[in-house]
Amino acid sequence: MASVKPRKTHMREILTAVAFVLVAVIAAGRLFYLQIVSYDQFKNDTSGSISSETGIKASRGLIVDTNGVVLADNRTVERVFISPADMKSDAERQLVADNLSRILNVDYDTIYEKALKKNRKDETIKKNVEKEEADLVRNFISRYDLESVHLVTSATRYYPFSNLLSHVLGFVGSDNQGLYGIEYQYNEYLTGVDGKIITAKNGLGQDMPYDYQQYIEPQNGYTLVLTIDQTIQSILEKYLEECLEESGADNRVTGVIMDPKTGGILAMATKPDFDCNDPYTLDEKSQKQLESCEYEPGSEEYLQYNTTLLMQMWKNKPINDLYEPGSTFKPITCSIALEETLVSHNTSFFCPGYHVVEGYGVVRCHKTEGHGALTFDLGLQQSCNPVMMMTAERIGDERFYDYYEAFGYTSLTGIDLPGEAEGIYHSRRDFNKVELAVYSFGQTFKTTAIQQLTAVSSLANDGNLVTPHLVKRIEDGNGNVIADFETQIKRQVVSSKVANEIMDVLEEGVANKLGSSNAGVKGYKVAAKTGTSEKRDKKDKYGEYSLRVASCISIAPADDAAVSMIVIVDEPTLSREEGSMIAAPYNRRIMSEVLPYLGYMPEYSDSDKQYRSVTVNDYTGKSVSDSKDAVKALGLDVEVIGEGDTVYSQMPPAGTGVTVSTGKVLLYATNDAEEKTVTVPDLIGKGVTECKELITGRGLNASLTGTPSTDGECLAVKQYPEAGTRVKAGSVVTVEFRITESDDR
Repeated sequence: MASVKPRKTHMREILTAVAFVLVAVIAAGRLFYLQIVSYDQFKNDTSGSISSETGIKASRGLIVDTNGVVLADNRTVERVFISPADMKSDAERQLVADNLSRILNVDYDTIYEKALKKNRKDETIKKNVEKEEADLVRNFISRYDLESVHLVTSATRYYPFSNLLSHVLGFVGSDNQGLYGIEYQYNEYLTGVDGKIITAKNGLGQDMPYDYQQYIEPQNGYTLVLTIDQTIQSILEKYLEECLEESGADNRVTGVIMDPKTGGILAMATKPDFDCNDPYTLDEKSQKQLESCEYEPGSEEYLQYNTTLLMQMWKNKPINDLYEPGSTFKPITCSIALEETLVSHNTSFFCPGYHVVEGYGVVRCHKTEGHGALTFDLGLQQSCNPVMMMTAERIGDERFYDYYEAFGYTSLTGIDLPGEAEGIYHSRRDFNKVELAVYSFGQTFKTTAIQQLTAVSSLANDGNLVTPHLVKRIEDGNGNVIADFETQIKRQVVSSKVANEIMDVLEEGVANKLGSSNAGVKGYKVAAKTGTSEKRDKKDKYGEYSLRVASCISIAPADDAAVSMIVIVDEPTLSREEGSMIAAPYNRRIMSEVLPYLGYMPEYSDSDKQYRSVTVNDYTGKSVSDSKDAVKALGLDVEVIGEGDTVYSQMPPAGTGVTVSTGKVLLYATNDAEEKTVTVPDLIGKGVTECKELITGRGLNASLTGTPSTDGECLAVKQYPEAGTRVKAGSVVTVEFRITESDDR
């Protein structure tokens, strides 16, 4: 008899079977969903989680001058890196370490240690590799058919003009990030956004069985267009270098040239400077200081002192350093008095050589014997301290302080450079009669060069105070304007009438040799004010408070200003210390080149025409007759040597500048004429008339520069060639004249 299973057991088997079928259906459905429906999504998710990325560096934005001249560029370099995960053996690791250490001059052990990181795909061996080394690496890779050594192209910062504008441009670090100057201030615009290449890999780091590669293009940084003019910058730096050499300034020289109507900085420089391509190398003076210091080379103190010297060298003096402006502040005091109608141009004053200030006592004039009776205008032109103090007393301390604030001395200028220093001055609560007296002639408060230039430049801009700036606009790679920086007028401090009157007084002082005359430029209307301030917070090497700061502010053309400029000589040691003697002459020399460059041609007065300079043309190969006529047309005398019809040679050579009143060109009409030589006379300390006679008497030409005049106080201070030099007859002797005795400081 067959056995029969219990009903309960049968039902259990059925339910178990159904459960297995159900699980199988769910699993099959899930697999269908994962492998078919969600294939693309999971392929992307997987590739995103196990992928290889290669960075592509964005190029840093260019910095160009107002005319498009590139001041900061990028140079193509390469990064060499290894992929330890792709190295097949220890022998390959040794091979790579040995060859790359020799090619790239990198330590062998350093490379080998990186090669042992077997899970790594990117270990940098060296950045900023130049083409020559990079090509050697490529040859090494090709020779051994390596898949573990790679090169990636990138860019490093490069400054075509090396030292030019160094304190303004600044520099970048090894990661191409701005560390100083404009590079730091506008880093977010210059940096750009890096790109990358993303490639999918499997869990073993091998290529996936499908094509997946994503390229994210880098976004290069924006271009900065500066207000700086590279030509004007070069002129400024050339003469600041000469000023540093002549003055022996122990605390550097600096200068700023600005458009007074817009606030655009045309040039800014400090000497000594540094190479933006090599900013960690000290200038010659700083290096000597380091070498002579008491610290042991390599010691912590030695390294710290080196850092201190670097920080001093990098300081942008007109922005970061404070000084007492001295007499360059006096136009501010005078403009306040005129604006408040407290004086007229002919108001009478008397200077006995001092003034008694209530609560203090005697404050002396720089002219200790006194100026005597003089008008308000003469008081400004001759830089009389008592006139300024008496004028300030009429203004009063409260009203004076109101204007002091309005001219911007209690706030930053807002120039677009890092580290602008805040001035040092008395609070309104502490500003009394003594402070009023000494502030009136620019002492006992400190400001920056850019703040002082900006304040005085408002008088050349109808009394309007503007914000100085260096960036004109920001552009993308296609030239589209991202941001445009227009003139920002903060406020009108004094009326245009008063501002123009002060400019007229200053220009008259220069033109009529009443003050700041060494800043004058023949053929141009120049308004100028010099200054000489004492340093009462620093002693000289003898423990005395003898250190001075010489400065000069000049503006031209005075009746329609296009350029305002300040030159500061900090602690001159080899020259006269007055601003009128060492700063003003360099203002003149800079202006004499900048104004013609900007298209302003000289217009000579009758008295100045005798000092007009002309450039000798090239007459060689031309007929004697035509050449004689051409020379005479320049206003020069001519002498023909020989009896030929053709000019074989000439003296002075073509391109030489000579003064019309003494100029003579020698034309050699034969090719075998003996050229006569003469000895250059000693001209230093002599007047214009005597110098002209000595030069022309020896058959030489003269180029009279500086502030030549027949007045007794105008003397020769420099000459080239030096006295005693033998030169060819007809050669040019350049003589610089300065007014050596002046009431102006």
